Amino acid sequence: MSLGSLTIDRRGRGLSAAIVFVSVLPLASMSQVPTARDPPSDLSVRLQSPGGNPVEGALVALLDARDSVVAEGLSTEGGTRVLRAPTGAYRVRVRRIGYLPFISQAIVLPRAEELHLVVETPNVVLNDVVITASSPCRQNESTSQALGVVWDEIDKALRASQLTIQDLSGFGRGQVYHREIRPDGGVLSSDTTHFAITNRRPFGAVHPDTLAKNGYVLGDEYSGWHYFAPDETVLLSERFAATHCFRLVRDRARSGEIGVSFEPIPRRNVADIAGVLWVDERTAELREVVFRYVNAGVLSRFNAGGFTRFLRVPSGAWIVDEWRLRVPRLEKRHSLLLPPQFFVIGYYENGGGILFGRTANALQEKR
Repeated sequence: MSLGSLTIDRRGRGLSAAIVFVSVLPLASMSQVPTARDPPSDLSVRLQSPGGNPVEGALVALLDARDSVVAEGLSTEGGTRVLRAPTGAYRVRVRRIGYLPFISQAIVLPRAEELHLVVETPNVVLNDVVITASSPCRQNESTSQALGVVWDEIDKALRASQLTIQDLSGFGRGQVYHREIRPDGGVLSSDTTHFAITNRRPFGAVHPDTLAKNGYVLGDEYSGWHYFAPDETVLLSERFAATHCFRLVRDRARSGEIGVSFEPIPRRNVADIAGVLWVDERTAELREVVFRYVNAGVLSRFNAGGFTRFLRVPSGAWIVDEWRLRVPRLEKRHSLLLPPQFFVIGYYENGGGILFGRTANALQEKR
């Protein structure tokens, strides 16, 4: 099963489901540079707020002298994280959704004692971000800065979702489903599979390089189509950033949210996706990614696409809560007087998500 490697053939079987924001942080000169030959050692980090509360669900990373991330993980409900890295000098970076990054003073590994950090940084304010009309691939300095602020919050949630393996084990079960639907919304058939969530992400991804090269839709109206969709790995990849343009948007129908829209770069003819990543302006939390297929021949004339929704769990970590892909069932009709035309005779829906609380417990008891 795969959130990012959605595949649907003409029979409708399949599954569904994801830029790079590089934050350049100046590092002080460090005399002790780690090398690959140095044996790794563990660093125990404890994060607290100025009021003494644990900082949970934060991205904790070790940065070397070149600003490269050597190790990274999420802080626990108790605000702790253990990171492993070779002997050398580092600084600890803490990124929390809704706050500017925190950077510690330089430390040296190995280090026997726990590193206790009081994390205090200003809030990120998104509701004051001004959106100006501009070409998606031609940003001036002010629009690029505003886009970078919003994207950094998206990057935190996507990266945190990638690292949330341990937090998933407590949920117990997930589900994927396939439905065939009539044009009026009536369900013709439905097939749902439940599965246990163990020590791996329940929804994976096709490699970003494969999608960038081959596209998100393969096939045609004669042999059937295979559809692919993005997940966190895809949206955080360099290949996705290199093949798409981005800009800030707002929508009256989504009050209190700000979006980063994406679309293929000009003259890119491979079947691709365009859409918006929506962020809560008050909390800076990523809410949803919506997308549609473009450059996909006849399919681009119809409303084929999907969404992925995210949720912060009690530990402060992030997960893919729900996803869905919807594509039309097409029929080609011939006429003596008109060229052949395609008509929508229904839809295929594929989706899935995490089961919470009583729902997951009830399913577990049935087994």
